Amino acid sequence: MPLTNTQKFWFYTSFLIPSTLCSIFILFHLLSDRTLRCSLHNHAIIIILFLSLLCELTDIPLLLFFYRWNFVWINTPTFCRFWKYIDIVIYVATARLVAWISIERHILIFHAQWVLTKNQRFFLHYLPLILIVAYCSIYYAITICILQCAQRFRYNMLFCGYIYCVQENSAVLLYEFFSGGIFCSLTIAVFSITLAIRVVWQKRHVRQPIQWRKHRKMTIQLLSITSLFYVLYLPPILISIIQLIGIPVYVTTTYQIFSAQFLSYYITFLLPFVCLSSLPRLKSRIKNSFRWWHRR
Repeated sequence: MPLTNTQKFWFYTSFLIPSTLCSIFILFHLLSDRTLRCSLHNHAIIIILFLSLLCELTDIPLLLFFYRWNFVWINTPTFCRFWKYIDIVIYVATARLVAWISIERHILIFHAQWVLTKNQRFFLHYLPLILIVAYCSIYYAITICILQCAQRFRYNMLFCGYIYCVQENSAVLLYEFFSGGIFCSLTIAVFSITLAIRVVWQKRHVRQPIQWRKHRKMTIQLLSITSLFYVLYLPPILISIIQLIGIPVYVTTTYQIFSAQFLSYYITFLLPFVCLSSLPRLKSRIKNSFRWWHRR
């Protein structure tokens, strides 16, 4: 049975507050420690957590308002476009960043000599992060906010029922589907699985094994994040592929309408907790905090 808007409101509200607090705590933990802040493997995680926090402070409160009152907060076309822009940029950028993390972990663990110099770090580490965020921000700013077409906005529908103009072009739809959906899904699946295999093989068979304790949390962190995407991000992509090859639409319509969109936001809710489980120096930070409060 489909969930009512009231049920969705309470489901989201119950996760929003703890998830927001967890995001703030993790960002404080990573940014306040110079060693953690300068570690290359934490930079993409920090960006993802910033996007998650931005979503929890902007996009999801607007969703809660809609589910509570059954109409959008501000009844103007500009607001509808802005809301759609924030929602899709955060979702797509997060998926692409996770795909890049799946690749980058191989470099940081097995080819650390590739990022020793400033130029190497710029081209193999900083530049991909900049390009991913910039591409998503600029592409959807053009397609959603700049390119406008005659459309009726329905303020009693989610995102005002807004469909940006280029989605009417089948070629653009296929490009977004393959570049964002299929490519990210395959990248996350292939590189995360091969990373686990390489780490285990290196630890057991190579005479000079990698520093397992140093890289264990990097591997576990990646596998934890990608497992979240397997459960909540991959099913809609598989459904789209099924429809693309000719399976009748009615077979998957129920899931798409009542589950896919609703569950996709739990990537934002659960991601901070997944990152929390693999944070370095977390126990010592908590112990020091308790000691400080005890002294006070």
